Amino acid sequence: MLVIVQHFSLESPMSDMPPLKPSTASAACEAEILAYGGAWEAALSLRLGLRRGRCVVLNQDHGGPLRLQKLFWPEGPNPAHGIVLHPPGGLASGDELTLSLELEPGAALVMTTPGAGKWYRAKTPIRQAFAFELGAGASLEWLPQETLIFEGAALRSRTDWHLDEDAFAASMEILVFGRKESGESHIAVDLHQCTSVYVNRQLLYRDPMHYVGRNTLSGAAVMAGKHVSGLLWLYSPRLRGRLSTSEAEMLDQSLAAIESTESFAGVLAGASCLGNGMLIIRSVGDDPEALRTHLQQAWLLLRPWLDRPLAHPPRIWAT
Repeated sequence: MLVIVQHFSLESPMSDMPPLKPSTASAACEAEILAYGGAWEAALSLRLGLRRGRCVVLNQDHGGPLRLQKLFWPEGPNPAHGIVLHPPGGLASGDELTLSLELEPGAALVMTTPGAGKWYRAKTPIRQAFAFELGAGASLEWLPQETLIFEGAALRSRTDWHLDEDAFAASMEILVFGRKESGESHIAVDLHQCTSVYVNRQLLYRDPMHYVGRNTLSGAAVMAGKHVSGLLWLYSPRLRGRLSTSEAEMLDQSLAAIESTESFAGVLAGASCLGNGMLIIRSVGDDPEALRTHLQQAWLLLRPWLDRPLAHPPRIWAT
């Protein structure tokens, strides 16, 4: 059962994380990378804003195999829907991926990916850096599809969110560790990730994750032997301060009703409302599709509950 846990203060003892440095392949790895044409670097930088009430791209810079598909407006002129395209479909030794999105005040964007991403075996770590900046009243919902993680994957990833206090943000991440149907379990990985959320330049939330070794995921306090991990978090001014008892009970019952359906059997989930504007849902399971649908349903439920328009799921999710 999902339980809403409220915390009314959050102080981070951690100092700001140092910026990611350019990767340097060791001599042993360079030959392997060069044999495949060298590591791939891809970068995309976007600035979006309102023009005559419609959310449009104002500036776009890109390098390497990373692009924005044309925008769609299934919900009206604002928000826009977009798809980030990474044609290789995966990242391997030495690859670097950089994504930067800036939304001017009032602009709103729902962004997803066309399919599952892949992190392959890597002697030289994959490096990934995302930066999202939202002005007053802006909204960004970053909802990529799942990432498949292969035996021997190594990653150094950083995601920074910089929000105005009146912005709205949502982020979903689903990690699939190994191909269980192929007999892969307890895969060895070397993953270092950190997500930081700043509001008005002050650190609000930080989530560092380190998966190292072969048996990291089997612990009861980590993933209890499951191999799919899901995270959905939302920031909204509506969530600042204490929820009333009736609000907490209504939210708890609504989320629990999603989990209780037969299609989500085996999904373990929990929700926390931090009282600082953040609502976080974590889940684990063994079926990537069930877990993805679980989090998508939670997003569809929470969006209008947080005084946002009724959501239109990205069309690519149905293909």
